[in-house]
Amino acid sequence: MKIRRFSGASTRDVLQQIRTALGTDAVILSNRDVDGGVEIVAAIDFDEKQWADAAPTPNWPEALRGANPKAPDLAPEPVASVAAGGAVPETTPLRNELQALRQLVEKRWGNSRASKSVREILTDVGFSADWATKVAEQAIDEAWEEPLRSMLEERIGLSDAPLGKGGVFAILGPTGSGKTTSIAKLAAAQVLRHGPHAVALLTTDTYRIAGVEQLGIYARILGVPLEVIRGPEDLLHALEKHSRRPWIFIDTIGMSPRDPRLGEQLHWLAALGPEAHRFLLIPAGSSGKSLPTVLAPYVDLPLAGAILSKIDETPAFGGALEWLAQHHLPIAYYSNGQKVPEDLHEARWEALLPILRSASEGDAVASATQNRYHGA
Repeated sequence: MKIRRFSGASTRDVLQQIRTALGTDAVILSNRDVDGGVEIVAAIDFDEKQWADAAPTPNWPEALRGANPKAPDLAPEPVASVAAGGAVPETTPLRNELQALRQLVEKRWGNSRASKSVREILTDVGFSADWATKVAEQAIDEAWEEPLRSMLEERIGLSDAPLGKGGVFAILGPTGSGKTTSIAKLAAAQVLRHGPHAVALLTTDTYRIAGVEQLGIYARILGVPLEVIRGPEDLLHALEKHSRRPWIFIDTIGMSPRDPRLGEQLHWLAALGPEAHRFLLIPAGSSGKSLPTVLAPYVDLPLAGAILSKIDETPAFGGALEWLAQHHLPIAYYSNGQKVPEDLHEARWEALLPILRSASEGDAVASATQNRYHGA
C-alpha cells in the first residue's frame, strides 16, 4: 500500500493532483483544512485492514474511556474512490470517536429524537391549547386517540344515513369550500343508486364567474335537470316543478360573512322551513381562529349536519372538529379528493381519527390516483 499526502488551495485542485499522481484507483484516507487550503491523504493499492491496524489509538477524553472504541455495532463504511469524485469520507478512527460520543450522550440523556408530547401533537393538528390539554390529561402512555374520540363523540356525533329517503338538501358554506363539487358528489351517488329521474339540481350561485356553467357540466354528465335560482319565486317554482323527484340538491353561493346578499339568500332557505335539510360545508384546513368569523352567518340556522371538505389537502383538521364540538353539530360526510362521487364518504371515527394520526406523523394522505373532475 502506497500512501501520500497532498495539499492545495481547494479540494478540486488536490483531487486533480491525486488523479495525476496515483490514478483513478486511489482512495481517500483523510482530509483536513490547513493554512492556505486543504490537505488530503490518499493511497493506492489500499488495504483497509492494514490501515486500521496502523492507525493510532484515539486519545479519548476521560468521559469516553469506558466506551468501546471499536464500535462493533457500526458497520464499516467503504472508502471512497477518487474516481468517483464524491465527498471525502470519514476515516475509521473518526467514526469510532463519533460513535462513542453518541453512545455516551444517549446513555446520559436518552435518545435525542424524543417523541412529541400529546399536547404538542394535538396543537400541531389544529386543536387549541385548551382542547389539547384536556385530551392530554386523559391520555395514558401518550395514547391520545381514545380520549379524543370520547370527547368528540360526546359533543359532536355522526349523522346516520344523512340523505335518508329523500328531501330537499341545501349545501351552505364559505367561498372556496367546495360546495359545487360536493353537490355533484351527492347527486351522482343518488343517480347511481336510483337513476337520473330521482334527482334535480338547483343553484343560487349566479354571482361567481362560471358558477352556473360548472354545475351545468355535472348536470349534463349525470343526465339531470338544473334550475338557476335568482330569487325566492324561482326557488318555490323549481321546487314545485320537481316535487316528484325524491332528491333535490341546492348549491348556494359563498360570500363574505359581511355581504348583505348572503343574508338575503339564507333568508330564502330559512323560509323553506324544516322540510329543507341544510348541511354546512367546512374546509378541513380552516383554522380555529378564523372559523367563528367565517361561519357566523350560519350558526343560527337549523342545520342538519356538517361536511368536512378537502381533507386530502389539509389533514390537520382539529380546528374544524373543535368548532363543531362547540356548536354540537354532527358530521355527515367528509371529502378527500375531487373524484365524483368516490371521494365523498359518510363520516366514521374509524376513518377520521387515522387521518389525524397520519397528519401528526407527517404522512401524506392525498389520493395517489388522478382526479377525474375538478371544481370549487
